[in-house]
Amino acid sequence: MRNIDDYSKIYSVQGFEDYQVAYRRRKVLEQIQHFKPQNVLEIGVGIDPIFRYVEDTRFTIVEPSDEFYENARKISGDRIRCLHGFFEEIAGELKKEYDMIICSSLLHEVENPDKLLNSIKKACNRNTIVHINVPNANSMHRLLAYESGMIDDTHNMSKRNKVLQQHNIFDLEKLAKSVKKKGFNILNQGSYFVKPFTHEQMYNILKSGVIDEKILDGFYNIEKYMPGLGSEIYVNCRLV
Repeated sequence: MRNIDDYSKIYSVQGFEDYQVAYRRRKVLEQIQHFKPQNVLEIGVGIDPIFRYVEDTRFTIVEPSDEFYENARKISGDRIRCLHGFFEEIAGELKKEYDMIICSSLLHEVENPDKLLNSIKKACNRNTIVHINVPNANSMHRLLAYESGMIDDTHNMSKRNKVLQQHNIFDLEKLAKSVKKKGFNILNQGSYFVKPFTHEQMYNILKSGVIDEKILDGFYNIEKYMPGLGSEIYVNCRLV
């Protein structure tokens, strides 16, 4: 069982994760810009909700952490509805009115991904776009660790995975299969933000001045030449 309070405290002090969050948000915002939803549901908003970066769009957010929920409620405006609790327990009470549902960096953390996907289905209508992103088992940094003999399988749980109470490791094939099994049709999929090294290594290299944030932008953009090797993967899907 995940301890949400412990998770909130650990996640609030992340080092390189601050940069990872920024590029994850960039990918989500690209999807919002593309699909142009007017009514969005965001599941698990963390300390920096997506609604802060989107104008003229209604949002409903569902957040189980006391800290993250109170922060979201404090910074939300009239167009934001904040719900406190686990999404799996709230989903059945929601109206199927959303143009887009965002499940960002969450599916890999829950003990039962199928249960979360079933709950997402409850909030979907036939036109709802569901965006899901998770870390990539076949990220360049994991493949490098494998080819260097440091790990024997890219799907192994890292120390970081365990500290953050993460329960699942996805590659793009596994993510797509999980989504399809629950009755979703995939519109598009891919990876983003190539990361050659671990979070700790990336943070140390960045702080030493060997690379700067322009290089990080390059790592985000270079994925088009290295498809599937990004540090995180995503699918956009809707009900069949």
